Amino acid sequence: MTTKGRTKFPEIKKSNQGKFTKWADKNGFKDACSAASHVMKKTGEYSKSVVEMANYANNFGCNTKKG
Repeated sequence: MTTKGRTKFPEIKKSNQGKFTKWADKNGFKDACSAASHVMKKTGEYSKSVVEMANYANNFGCNTKKG
């Protein structure tokens, strides 16, 4: 049976929490969301693991709602 609306938010393993934010800070981005946007525009320049983290951040962590 399927449910309407959003699916359950996928959990991040404790060992992986903060990895992308740390990577973004180390690479000179102002925050994880700007890093995620940049990485997703140029996926060929980054490793598969960084692209996966950026995709997750874009999909679940970065809200683009403007009030």
